[in-house]
Amino acid sequence: MNQTLIYFSKKNNHGHKMSRRSIFLLAAAVVVLYFFIILFMLSPLHGAKSAYYGNNYMNHFAFRQIPSVHWCRELRWRAPPAPHAVALVSYPGSGNTWLRYLLQQVTGLVTGSIYMDYGLRVHGFPAENVTDGSVLVVKTHEAPPLEPDKFKSAVLLIRNPRDAILADFNRLHKGHIGTAPKSAFKKKMHERRMSDWATYVATQLTVWESLHRLWLTKFPGPIYVVFYEVLVKDTKNTLLGVLDFLNHTVTEEDITCALSNKEGIYRRKKKLQNFDPFTEEMYTALNEVRNRVLNIVLNYRRTHHTSEKYKV
Repeated sequence: MNQTLIYFSKKNNHGHKMSRRSIFLLAAAVVVLYFFIILFMLSPLHGAKSAYYGNNYMNHFAFRQIPSVHWCRELRWRAPPAPHAVALVSYPGSGNTWLRYLLQQVTGLVTGSIYMDYGLRVHGFPAENVTDGSVLVVKTHEAPPLEPDKFKSAVLLIRNPRDAILADFNRLHKGHIGTAPKSAFKKKMHERRMSDWATYVATQLTVWESLHRLWLTKFPGPIYVVFYEVLVKDTKNTLLGVLDFLNHTVTEEDITCALSNKEGIYRRKKKLQNFDPFTEEMYTALNEVRNRVLNIVLNYRRTHHTSEKYKV
């Protein structure tokens, strides 16, 4: 009888040891999982094959090279906060991040976003997911909010739909400043023998038009329209126009410093392609949609007596 009790006692002790070991292994697995999640969240700027990483496995995890940003002044929050937030609206791929970067350079004030992009948060945009008056502007790709007090005014950044849709397609495949490979444009949908790219263009053209139409016809507050192409060609005057709309003054030294650092790390480098992903039918649709939105912009400026010059 005593021998039997001793046997079961040893067996139970062994079972407790195995249980503790299992708990330890489970805890270790959770820690490793969180480690990989953090690595994933901190690296969406370039996509999987980033130039900021080394070529081998150890470099990928141990020797990450984070791009440096030279800020004209130390970034700060609005103090005191403005009573209402100003929306910085655009269709994805229209240069929203670049314009935020320019505004932060010239003012030293952080810009917010309705989203939480962890890659941007650790690469110069500490106010990701901040949507109140403590930031200069708030990034959004959404339709006007239903809450009447969410935004009282908006800067609407418009890029021609061809380049905006292509830029966002690149972002989906290679991150904020990468470029999609040629193979991504050639994939076919099995059911309708139609490429995923063709379906994407048709769908996003509708989204592109709807977004601009809703803001220009449904948003009750004042809107300042900025064309991306004009921002590229005449960065100084376009930036000054936005700052005037925001009722924020800067010095000549501020604007000079911002312009000398205007490229930053947030603009996708143009990569020459040996093919045009857009078909003739796509170009016809692109031009029709683009012209409809431009007419809405012109009508908005006439009815609201804005002084912005129409340049595209």
